Amino acid sequence: MKTYKIFSIVVGLGLLVSCGDRLNVTNPNRFTIEDIDKNIFASGDEAKIKLALEGMANTMPVQMMVYDTKLTKGYGNRWSADATHQLAHDMLVGDIVEGPDASHSGVFSDWYTVSPDFPYYRYNADVTGNYANYISACIKIANAVKVMQNISEETVENATGASKAMLMDYRARCLVVYAYGYMQLMELYTDLSKPDSESDQGWPIYDTYAYNDPVAPKSVKETWDVIISNLQTAVKYFQGSIGYTKGDKEVDLYDIDLGVAQYLLARAALDCKRWDIAATAAKDIVDNYPNFIKEENWGMSNAKLASVAQISASHAFQDRFNSDENAFFNFEKNPEALFGWEASEPVGANVTRKSAIPYVLQNPLLNSNMQTSWQIDADLYDKIPEKDFRKDRIASADVVYPYYNVVTVDSDTTFFANIVVPKYTNLKFAATESRDGTKSHDNANYLTDFIYFRSSAAYLMLAEAYAQSGKTTDAKNVLDILLAARTKAGESPMTSTGSLDEIKLQWRIEFWGESDWSFINAKRWGDNYRKGSNHWKTGVTPNLIWEVPEEERIGNPYWD
Repeated sequence: MKTYKIFSIVVGLGLLVSCGDRLNVTNPNRFTIEDIDKNIFASGDEAKIKLALEGMANTMPVQMMVYDTKLTKGYGNRWSADATHQLAHDMLVGDIVEGPDASHSGVFSDWYTVSPDFPYYRYNADVTGNYANYISACIKIANAVKVMQNISEETVENATGASKAMLMDYRARCLVVYAYGYMQLMELYTDLSKPDSESDQGWPIYDTYAYNDPVAPKSVKETWDVIISNLQTAVKYFQGSIGYTKGDKEVDLYDIDLGVAQYLLARAALDCKRWDIAATAAKDIVDNYPNFIKEENWGMSNAKLASVAQISASHAFQDRFNSDENAFFNFEKNPEALFGWEASEPVGANVTRKSAIPYVLQNPLLNSNMQTSWQIDADLYDKIPEKDFRKDRIASADVVYPYYNVVTVDSDTTFFANIVVPKYTNLKFAATESRDGTKSHDNANYLTDFIYFRSSAAYLMLAEAYAQSGKTTDAKNVLDILLAARTKAGESPMTSTGSLDEIKLQWRIEFWGESDWSFINAKRWGDNYRKGSNHWKTGVTPNLIWEVPEEERIGNPYWD
């Protein structure tokens, strides 16, 4: 990474100016590392240390899901958010059908069709492709380094008492974000089938926020070594400080803790095929998160969809399904939540980090004029057993779904009576009202909690790590726990053989439409789905190894 270019895209340090007089440093308007180390961390004053650490590192959770107009070269919209791009990645591999046909394609149509006019993987691709993903990762790395260099490993190791625990906690937060940024670069720009390559290029590694000279990329193996090592150190530091911060409020979930560190360590270890490391990290989450989303809170059932679609002669709705009832929109109904945030404003307001989630997928029943539905691949749908309640969270037939559309400009209300929700449409994220409770079948705004990481992924990561290691019985035991939790009430629990193919299938069912698991798993396994009869665009084999952007190559002569 050409630090003198990329690191300059992030705002300068400017972290503790308002606290200068309280921290008693030489120059309150310009702290040096020596000031922070000698006058603050070495002071033994826990209140002063806490104040300094909070001023520097409390912004780390913001980096977990970047929302920044730099991703779109200055234009603030939903494409300024990581989450939108992650969903776009999933559109490439085939578990999601954007449609139901070409005339109803939507905002992700270039990705779903893999349009030849949209070379998303090319080094000079448009801002909604390669560039934005690269910049997002660089923002994570730069902001983490900017703080991390002021909380050195030596400072942490030399500290004692409560001060040591605080320093461990805050450095660990930075290490997680730092490693996450590099992990995202490796997932996009390298061949995941060759994670041990010592000849293929990985990425340049920087640990100083400065105008550095260009650095040669490390090998793929060496880069993964750095990522794994930093996440393992973060785990160790969290184990010695705050551990897991569990709860069902934003204060518990919008933070970087041991659960987030173990989650990313397990994912990175799967990426680079270090099964033992993945298993250890994932098992720690499994041991600490034994509870699952209840059946009644896993999206909207087909029966509920039918009831909320019923109206009287005067267009009064007979039923509703509020986001409060949906675990994917409500912390209090989701015991699996590891990391997430509360939406601070409706999507209809100015787009920001907290409202920029790809809500058009998250609630297809609130999509603009219902032009586009997001369906599950029919082949995948047919593979879900009838006793699996997740199958009932997919429309089993076409349903006429009336709703109101409020035009924000003049507050006119239009009633649409004959809109059809087609078979296979996602109901996992469906709801007829936002959590503010003021709408009913209203297509205006949408206000919810948002769960970004959840513990079910750890069960699948653990099962896969066991299966890849030849520990089929252990894989079966873990997978059976998840399957039992997804079995309809009154049915005998679903079970498995623990085979890798079964684990892959459960990945596809469980994390349909969440983060970019479908894309990364497809790349990791070398699989390309898109088999269902409801796909109107078929025969596509996406390029899953992206080209290193020209912004990275310019000025760095060490790239091949």
